[in-house]
This record gives sequence, C-alpha cells and structure tokens, in this order.
Amino acid sequence: MIASRPLTQDHDFPGTMTVALQGVVVIVSDDPGTIGKVAPVCEFLELRVEVVSAGVDLTQALREHRPMAVISDVDGEEQDGFHTMKVIARYNRDLPIMLLTGGDSVLMGAADAVQDMWGLTSVTRTSGFPMAGQLVAFLFGAGRRTGGMRLVPI
Repeated sequence: MIASRPLTQDHDFPGTMTVALQGVVVIVSDDPGTIGKVAPVCEFLELRVEVVSAGVDLTQALREHRPMAVISDVDGEEQDGFHTMKVIARYNRDLPIMLLTGGDSVLMGAADAVQDMWGLTSVTRTSGFPMAGQLVAFLFGAGRRTGGMRLVPI
C-alpha cells in the first residue's frame, strides 16, 4: 500500500493566489488532435491558448500565464493528467481543470482518487472527447470563477 500525506502549498509558488488572467487557457498535451480540437473553441470565444507540451515546465507556465483554466490529457507521456493535478494542487487547488480521459474507466477512477487526495475543488473529467458545448460550459464556469468573463451559457 502506498502511504499518502496531505499536499501542502509549495513554497516555490510565491504569490500563487494571484488572480487568474482573464481569457488564458493552458492546454497540457502533446497530441496535435487534442490541441486541434480544443484551440479553435477557445479562440472562437476569444480566449488565448497556451500549450504546455512535454519538456516544458508546467510550474513555470502557470506562474507566467496565470490561466483561468487548464485542459489536460490524462495519458500524456511526460506530463500526464496526474502530474498536472499535482502541480495545480501546489499552485491553486481551486483552478478549474478538465481532464481528457479517453473513456478509460480506470483512469476516471484514479482521477477521482487523486482529486480527493490532493484536495482539488474544480476537476471536470470527460469519458470521451468533449463536445463544443461541454467545452463552452466548462470555460464559462472557469470564467465565472475568475470574475467578469464575457461568456454566456448556451
């Protein structure tokens, strides 16, 4: 059995509770298909997309871009969804995350356990690739959390 302990906020994140920048979405993925499906929806909604691929420091990207939301593949090679969740738990546990699980029920269950263990408050899991309306609803909710988002629900 793996022992776990509560994850405290990382001291490497001075000022982590700063306000998210309005209109920035970070996509953690190396899959061109994922990026190609999510980015146009974000751009249509006039949201700036920042892609964090393998080899890019997610911690630094969060500090630099202060996103209103993060969308991540669960099964990425270097920065999978669980790594993303761990980094976000240290950064800001309330930052909305959408995990793209590809319909794998084992990954869905693992994501639930990780969310509970690290105290994340705003994780959305998808069993398949989300439809445009699901992305808009997620981004609308994220925008409402940061305040003043111009999006309206469809």
